[in-house]
Amino acid sequence: MSLRCVDEAGVDLYSFDLSPEAWQALTEQNRKHRLLRMPCCSGEVNLRKSHRGTPHFVHKAVGDCTTAPETEAHLRLKRIAIDVARRHGWDAKTEVAGASPSGEAWIADVLARKNNARVAIEIQWSSQTNDETMRRQERYRQSGIRCLWLLRQPGFPTTEALPAARIVEHDGTYSARVGYSQEMPVEALLDAVFGRRFRFGIPSQGRAVAHIRVGEIECWKKQCRAKTKIVTCVDVVFGPNTSSFSVPQLGEYPALFNEVFSRLPRDLKIGRLKKRFSNTQERQYMSNGCYRCDSIVGEFYEIDARYTEEIVSSLPIQITPAWKRAIETEIGDEPEWAVYSPSDLGM
Repeated sequence: MSLRCVDEAGVDLYSFDLSPEAWQALTEQNRKHRLLRMPCCSGEVNLRKSHRGTPHFVHKAVGDCTTAPETEAHLRLKRIAIDVARRHGWDAKTEVAGASPSGEAWIADVLARKNNARVAIEIQWSSQTNDETMRRQERYRQSGIRCLWLLRQPGFPTTEALPAARIVEHDGTYSARVGYSQEMPVEALLDAVFGRRFRFGIPSQGRAVAHIRVGEIECWKKQCRAKTKIVTCVDVVFGPNTSSFSVPQLGEYPALFNEVFSRLPRDLKIGRLKKRFSNTQERQYMSNGCYRCDSIVGEFYEIDARYTEEIVSSLPIQITPAWKRAIETEIGDEPEWAVYSPSDLGM
């Protein structure tokens, strides 16, 4: 099965570009004159529809052609990729053949072009080893082509060299699972790819939101025992990423600390935030203090405040190199691919 055939003049015809009336007319014309050819082997063509109604072209007789038949998933995902690429102003075709500089041949499921840029979309519905995926990816790289993989099989490498998502089918619809936390229609993923919003790791120069959380505890000092409010954490939300910083953690980044806490409401009776010496930890670090007596509120006592915590302030922040380093350090895990919104990236 193929979405593309070639007419007598060598012009590509795509099944999904034809109206039902045009498809019927082409079917009748091809029965009479047999002018259409398969792009893989120039064999004669029959026009068919799948059990889900997807129009496509098939070999009239396979003969010596070695091209493997495609699944319904291949047809539908390729059409989605073509549609999205075209909406973004790319010239997109299916089953495009080429070769690497060393002469190794490849056939891209979808190849999109815009000016000097080329992007391939590979739909891998059968099992394939990670070594083979990386080998084929390297072949595209050597050919000057960026390649996105849509894989049904999980467990593929998470690396900047392999833009990829896992595709899940449910009742004829297809969703993409990206990284550890994102799932979306495959159209939304491809829209992000061609819109330059599919990024690896934490992009620089984006826009995030910081939420300051505050809770209440009783001062540990017997002579005081006052009710005091303390900052429990600061959540920095950037696209699908949420990084939570305690006061001591954010205190390791003085400029970022000042950027956030300069916006803290002044009427909440929150203890002072400053560096204090902890006898327990035998070191000085940024800490909360009692609103009345200014005694240090150690990290152990902050746990109690989390039962009553609430967001008291939210502020936009620009992702500077310093914020990027802090977020990556706090996340701790290996970087991954993610889809961001235009506002996240300042577009």
